[in-house]
Amino acid sequence: MLDAAVVEFKRNGTAAADINAVVAAAGVARSTFYFHFPTKEHVLLELIRREEAHVARELSRFLDEPHDLPAMLTEIVRLVMDLESRWNGSLFRDVIGLYFSPTRPDDDEWTDHPVIVLLAAEILRARNRGEVHADVDAFPSSVFFLLGLYALFTTTRHTTPGRDALLSKYVASALRSLLPDRSPDRRP
Repeated sequence: MLDAAVVEFKRNGTAAADINAVVAAAGVARSTFYFHFPTKEHVLLELIRREEAHVARELSRFLDEPHDLPAMLTEIVRLVMDLESRWNGSLFRDVIGLYFSPTRPDDDEWTDHPVIVLLAAEILRARNRGEVHADVDAFPSSVFFLLGLYALFTTTRHTTPGRDALLSKYVASALRSLLPDRSPDRRP
């Protein structure tokens, strides 16, 4: 059912998706669809869960090799760009937009998002090694990074001039917010 919904959502966008076409393609009753997905946003949320699990597996493989925090943040950007390529732009923006939607189903927590968990664990390891500021709270920092990244992907298209440079600057800025202050003590 989810795959049939994804095909329809890709074809027509989430708002214009025809649930009758989804249930016909899936070979289920309309009531069965609504039992599993009370709203179209629930379809997107399930798609997020599936794709986050895929991204987390890819990220876990990356983490098995020697790396540092900047490389991990850059890898997350690359993996999100891959998602954008696999989906069409409309479905990608619909899914990413769900993070900012007031109609987002409220039945998930940050621990439901494996990429947040992996990034938070990496920030904690970097903090323990003294590579990030001792006061950095890993979990909100992970959420801030990912939400900011999703906002950039929502507002720019792959054809936007300078987008790659903007994403690189975003990673650099996020890193600066985490790094310990190495400048001499400055007092007003």
